[in-house]
Amino acid sequence: MKKIIAFLRKYKIIVAVIILLCISSWSSVALANANSVIVKSDSVNVRIGPGLSYANMGQVKKGDKLSIISEKNKWYEVRLSGDKIGWVASWLLDNTTVSSTTNKVGIIKVQNTTVFKNASVTSSVLGTVSQSQKVSIMYQENDWTQILYKGTAGWIKSDFIQGTQQTAGETNAGSSSNSNDVKTVTVTQPSTKMRIEPNSSGRVIKSVNVGKTFDYLGKTGKWYKVRDKDGSVGYVASWVVTVSGTKDPIKSAATNISEATIVIDPGHGGSDVGAESKKDTYEKKFTLEYAQAIKQKLEQTGARVILTRDSDTTKSLGDRARLSSKIEADAFISLHFDSSSSANSGSGVTTYYYQKNKDGKLATSLNDQLKSIKINNRGTQQNDLYVLHYNSQPSVLLELGYINSKSDYKHINSEKYKEQVANAVTAGLKNYFQ
Repeated sequence: MKKIIAFLRKYKIIVAVIILLCISSWSSVALANANSVIVKSDSVNVRIGPGLSYANMGQVKKGDKLSIISEKNKWYEVRLSGDKIGWVASWLLDNTTVSSTTNKVGIIKVQNTTVFKNASVTSSVLGTVSQSQKVSIMYQENDWTQILYKGTAGWIKSDFIQGTQQTAGETNAGSSSNSNDVKTVTVTQPSTKMRIEPNSSGRVIKSVNVGKTFDYLGKTGKWYKVRDKDGSVGYVASWVVTVSGTKDPIKSAATNISEATIVIDPGHGGSDVGAESKKDTYEKKFTLEYAQAIKQKLEQTGARVILTRDSDTTKSLGDRARLSSKIEADAFISLHFDSSSSANSGSGVTTYYYQKNKDGKLATSLNDQLKSIKINNRGTQQNDLYVLHYNSQPSVLLELGYINSKSDYKHINSEKYKEQVANAVTAGLKNYFQ
C-alpha cells in the first residue's frame, strides 16, 4: 500500500493526465449517445423538412442509428448514409406499431370538428372533419390528438375522437402521407428564376425551364418557397408556376386584394375593331383605355395586374382565357361596350358570368359597385361566352354601356366616367377578396 502511495506521489502528474483523458473519453461517448437515437419502429419516413407535408426522401428501419443534428417542432434533423440530411418525426422513432401504413384509426365523434394547425384553439384553422369520419391518428399529447388531414398534420381536441384497434393499412381512412401526396409546383414560363429571397431583386440561385418541378414548402406573399431535388431551397414567383398535388392542390386564391393577381382583358384589338360608335371610333380603343385606367387604380392597392393586351394588337379568345388559367389568376375581367341593332335603342351596364359557383360571387361584387356609376345598370346575367366558358378562374365580362347610344356614349367618352368605372371595379374587387 505504501509503495502504491509512493508511486502516486512520484507520478501524480501522469496519473492526473490519465484521469482527465478517461473523463474526456467518457464525456465524448455520453455526448455522442445524447445526440443519436436508435430507430425502434419497423420503418419511419425521412422527409426533406420538419413536417408531414414535406416530400418523403426515403425510410429508415428498425435498428438504424441516426445522428441528430438539430430539433424543430418535435422533428429531428438527422444525418443519413451517404452524408444525406433529412427529418424524422421524434414521436415515431420509439413507436413499434406506427409506420407509414400502420397508424391507428380514429373515428370523429362530433359534427364539424375543427382541425387546427397547432395544438391550440388560438392556432389557425385548417378545416373541419365530419362526424363518424375515420382519420389516421399520428400522435397524442395531453388534450390534443394529431391526425393526418388532407396530406398534412392537423390537431383536434382528444375529446372529439374515439380510438380504434384498426390501422390505416387496413382501411381507406385518411391516407399515408407518402410522396404521392406531396404538393409540387411546376414552372410554366421559360427562364424562370429561383431566388434566395421572396422578391424580384433577390439573388438568383438558378434559372429553370418550362416543366421543371419543385417541392412546395410554403408561401410568402406572392412567392412560393420551394426545394429542388439537389437540396437547394429558394423562392419562385407564384405567377410563373402552377401548384399541384394528387389530393388537394394548394389554393392560390387571395384573401386580400393586395395579394391578388388580376387579369384585365381589353376586348377586341388589332384587326378586330369591335363595335363602332361613329366613323373611325371603335370599341377596341375604349376597352384598352379603360383597362389601363383600372390597372393603374388596382396597382395602387398592391394588386398584381396583367393585361391580355397592352397595345392595339389582335388576341384570340383562347389566348385570353388561357392566360388567366396559366398564371392561376384570382380574377379575370373582360371589358366591352355594347351595341344595339339600331342606334339609340339600347342603354345600360351589364355584368355577365358563366358558372354561378365559380363566377357568381365575383359578378355580384362588381355589379353592386357598378350600380353607382352614371349609366343605368342592367344587373348580372348568365351567358355562355367563350372567355368565361373556357376559363378555369373566376371570371366575368363587363359591358360598360352602349357605344352607339348618344346618352351612353357621352359618358363613355369622358374621363369622369372612366374614373368612376375604375373606382367601382376596384371597390368591387376589394369586397370580393374580403
